[in-house]
Order: sequence, then C-alpha cells, then structure tokens
Amino acid sequence: ATNQEISKAYRRMSKIFHPDRHHDPVKKKQADVFFNKIKNAYEILSDPNKREIYNRYGMEGLNVQGLEIITRTKSPAEIIAELDRLKYEEEQRRLQRTSPAGEIEVRINATNVFGGYADYEEYDSEYQDDLNYVEITEIRFSQSVEYPLTAKDTTIIGGTVSSKNGIGSGNFLVGYRRQTSDKGWLQGNMGFGSGMTFALQGYRQLTKRCYGKCSTFFGTDETMRRQTMGLSFLISNQFDSHFRGEMALIVAAKPSLRTTIHYDNGKNRAIFTVQVGKSNYAKAVYSRSFETHISNMDFEVIGGSIGWFFAYGVRMKISEFSTIHAKLKITNNGGVSLDIGARRGRQSYFFPILLSEQVLPSSIFYGTFLPTVAYLAVKKLIVDPYVKRKESEDLKKKQERDSDELQQKKKDAEAAVELMQRTVEKSLEQETNRNGLIILKALYGRLVTQDGELVESECIDVKVPLQAQVTDSQLIILESNTKSDLPGFYDPCPGQEKSLYIRYNFRNRPHQVTYEDKDPIRLPLQRHVMQDEKDESFAHQ
Repeated sequence: ATNQEISKAYRRMSKIFHPDRHHDPVKKKQADVFFNKIKNAYEILSDPNKREIYNRYGMEGLNVQGLEIITRTKSPAEIIAELDRLKYEEEQRRLQRTSPAGEIEVRINATNVFGGYADYEEYDSEYQDDLNYVEITEIRFSQSVEYPLTAKDTTIIGGTVSSKNGIGSGNFLVGYRRQTSDKGWLQGNMGFGSGMTFALQGYRQLTKRCYGKCSTFFGTDETMRRQTMGLSFLISNQFDSHFRGEMALIVAAKPSLRTTIHYDNGKNRAIFTVQVGKSNYAKAVYSRSFETHISNMDFEVIGGSIGWFFAYGVRMKISEFSTIHAKLKITNNGGVSLDIGARRGRQSYFFPILLSEQVLPSSIFYGTFLPTVAYLAVKKLIVDPYVKRKESEDLKKKQERDSDELQQKKKDAEAAVELMQRTVEKSLEQETNRNGLIILKALYGRLVTQDGELVESECIDVKVPLQAQVTDSQLIILESNTKSDLPGFYDPCPGQEKSLYIRYNFRNRPHQVTYEDKDPIRLPLQRHVMQDEKDESFAHQ
C-alpha cells in the first residue's frame, strides 16, 4: 500500500472511531479502545523503519517473546540484530534435534495357498493342510539417525539387521555429510558387518535448472577375498515446469547407461526410462493423483532382456503424516506378488507377499480384490469414524480453549457495529441519492442452505460493517488471511471453513456474490448481477 492509501484509510476509520465523534460516555470509551488500535497500526505503517521490520518479520518482529523491542532507544539495525540473534538461537536448538528414520520389511511366501500341492490327490488331507501355510522368508530392520553438528556438518549413524531363511546378518553404518556451499554437498559412508563397504557421494547445482551427482563404491565380503567396486555419474536438467530429463552412467564390471524422462503437472505424473548395458530394458510408469481418499493410482510396465513386468496399485493418505499403499506385480519369470506398505513420518513398513511363482488368474484376482475389500471395510468401520470423532473432539477442545477470547471478540465486534451506525446512516443517504452501492444483506461464517435459503445459525450479520467501508459507491477490501479480523467481524464457527455472502443494489439493480474467507472483495462488478435480473432485462429488450 502507498503512503497515500494508508493515510486515506486512517482518515476514513478515524471518522468512525474517533472518541470526539461520540458523546455517549459508554460509546466514547469503546471508541477510545478502537481508535488506539487504529492509531497504533497507523504509527507502524507510516514509520519507514517500523514498517520495514513489520514487512520482514510481521508482528513478531515488533513484539518478540512478549517484550516490545520497538523503543525510542533502539534503532532498526539494533532490532534486526536482535531478531537475527533469536533466529540463531532457534537454529542452535534445531541442531540439537536428530532426524531418525526407520524401515521394517517382512517378506512373505504365500505360494502354497494359490499354487502349492493342495490340488494333488496323492497327498492325504492331513498333509495337504500342512502344505497350505504362509511362510515368512525374510525379516529386515534398519534404522538411521542424522545428527547435525553445525549448520553445515551432519553425521549419520545407522544399522540393519536381517534374517533370511533362518540365516541372520547385519551391518553398522557411519557417515558424514558436509554442506560445501549453498549449491553442493559431499558425503562419505563406511559400513561394517557382513563384509566392509566404503562409499563417497557428491552433489552440485550446475545451473539454475541443472544438477549433477557422482558416487563411488567399494565393498568386500567377510573373507576379504571378493571385492566389488563401481562408479556412477548422474546429470539432471529441468527443461520446463513439467519436464525433467536424467542421464546416468554406471561404470562397474558390467557398465550401463540409463536415460529417464519425467513429466509432472501436479495431477498426472509419467516416467519413461531406457537402459542399455548390463541389462537392456524399457520402463514406463504412470501415476494419477486424486483429491479423494485415494491419493495416487500407479501403473508400471517394463520390458527387455530381463523379461516383462506389469504392476498397478494405489497410494492412500490416511492422515496428514500417514499413507498406505498396495501394488500388484505380474512378471513372466517371477509370478505374481502383492506389495503392501505404510509410511508414518520417516518410518516405513513393507510387506511384499509372493502369491504364486507362475502367472495364475486366481492369484491376480485375489491379490486385487481382497486388499480393496479389506481397505474399504477398515476405512468404513474404523478409519472414518475415528477421523470424524477426532475432528469433532479437536474442534470442541479448540472452541472451549478459545471460548473466552471468542466472547471478547464478539463483544468488540458488537461495539464496533454500534459505533458505525452514524457513519452507515450517512453512507446510505449518500448512496441512495446517487443510486450507488447499498448493501442489502451480508452473512459471514459457515453458509448452509435449506429450502433454497441461507441458514443463519452459524453466520453473523455483517451488513453494517461492510456498508461503513463503502466509499464513492465502491467497496474494496484487499486479500487477507481471514475476514474475521475486519472491524465489526468475528469468527462465528472457529475451526471451520467460512465464506462471505453479499447481496447489494447498484444503479437500482440487484447483485449478489459469495467470497471465500481469504478472497479480496471488490464491489460493484457486472458479473454479480443476479441471473433473474439479467433474464428480466433481456425480456424487456
């Protein structure tokens, strides 16, 4: 806003809330409270130094931890230095926090259920029951912790323990990452356990749209007789807002070259990969995002020297930090498998289930049908009632916690409306004489319709506050986080989405419009003319 716009708004609001314009002692006292708030806001926005701090840090910059730091003895440079110090202390507190990440994987063999020996007559019924079991073939646990040493240095400690077909193994990992600049980092890892591993990785932002990665690897087995090593290079370039390309070269005993194209427009995501060398194949992945409980639906196809592979699945968001997913994989040399997993924050859980070693219609059907039915049943019977109950409890707690504050804001809004009455009467007289902008009805809150009419149980009447802000047959209110902070407004339904409905006359023609809580307001506009009025106008023409 320009200084002229700020001064104009200050003068307009002063005409409404200045104590000298009210003679009633009660109203005069109420006006004094509002005018002090308006005066304080004007003093901040009209002072270049205070306004600079407000623009950079908001009200927190003007009032840090409850202590007013805007004083006559402190310059803006001192205030900014104080805020930088507080930000540094917050950064140091952040460095004391670790970032743990974990993964649990349980591999299950269910081939005896779909393709075992149960159909063979030579086995008696007792032995057949023994063959129709589900076997856990592998369990793996891994955990890692990132511990920031400084703003640029991080140490990583992790480990993995696994058991496969009754044979256990494990390893311990320690790593160090250094932020070399704002465009790159280096990381080194060492692993001990079933052999030793050494790895070095590097990342560098080459241009605004392009970055590169390089990594090298060396490992030995437990006897130190067998060594493996490799070197890989990757370069990625963002062509535009939707397309990104990658090329990776892996130099090892059997080198390979891989090229990948990514497409992502928010709702649709596609990946196409071609690799030549160690194994020749082409891979295509398509994912579709939804705004429903199914967050993503994925399809994946691979074909090449490794055989063919087809997979489809869904990913669903359970809560803000939790997702579950299921994917059915069909391969010509691996049979049919179902991957089920869940993720909560940085913790992941995977349950790959091998349904059959051949491509069997029964395993494909049950692998698709049973997870879908199970999810819908759990969602309907457990998840939805829990989420609904939790939202209701959170809303009730919030309303109880904010009840006193809400009552005070309601009183302030009612007092502001009382103080606006004289201004509104004058505005209505002026707008009526010029056939200008007259607010007929205005409701703010949770708008609910019943029999075609708005129900006002969760709304408040804001006709007076809006009419008070009409100037020269115009009402302009800029974008804001919420309209409940406007003079004469308050929040009638905390924690719920709110809208503003306005019906008004301009040039003796009825208009109506509904705004979301954060939308800017601009009246009058031709597109707000009521449809019935348009039809009537066309009929006269």
